[in-house]
Amino acid sequence: MLEIEQSVGVKDAMITAFWDVFSRDGSLEAEISEVLATAGVTECAFYEQFQSKEDIVSAFLKDRYVIWMRWFENEMEARYKATGGGLEIIADVLKKGYEDPKRFGLAFIHVVTEGGEFNNEPFAIVRGQKEHLRRFIEQLAVKMGLQHPDMTASAAILVIEQTIVRILRTGSLEEAQTARLLFQCLQYA
Repeated sequence: MLEIEQSVGVKDAMITAFWDVFSRDGSLEAEISEVLATAGVTECAFYEQFQSKEDIVSAFLKDRYVIWMRWFENEMEARYKATGGGLEIIADVLKKGYEDPKRFGLAFIHVVTEGGEFNNEPFAIVRGQKEHLRRFIEQLAVKMGLQHPDMTASAAILVIEQTIVRILRTGSLEEAQTARLLFQCLQYA
């Protein structure tokens, strides 16, 4: 049992180290040597937990998304209850997330923007995460009484992705204002 607990501890330490390295340079191309140094583990310990760099990226994406989505859903629910607002609250929550560097947008956008093989595990994870987010927004659209909540949710995902890409490229939170306008248009479409 102790061996399993130690193994999980090493794995968590490496995922946390990957998060730290990723947060510093904003790229999934973080060097494994830097992750190992940050985590304080050996290369041997790394390969006991992960078969490849793709494996740590997959674990990171899963872990980061769970944390991000929990935060996003809680923020959306709180904002909706407090304001009764429309879809534009999505832009407000995205902006709030970017104001806090620990939230740093959606995990999946970095996989999409950095490319790679479309059929690899990280892309499969991304597809699942985007579908989960789409379903959440569809439920919100139903709660708001919007027509065609399924199409609204799909369009909202496009706006979210582009907003995040624009914020990453420009470094400006003004992009959230543009997204707010687009969400208001979706609200009345």
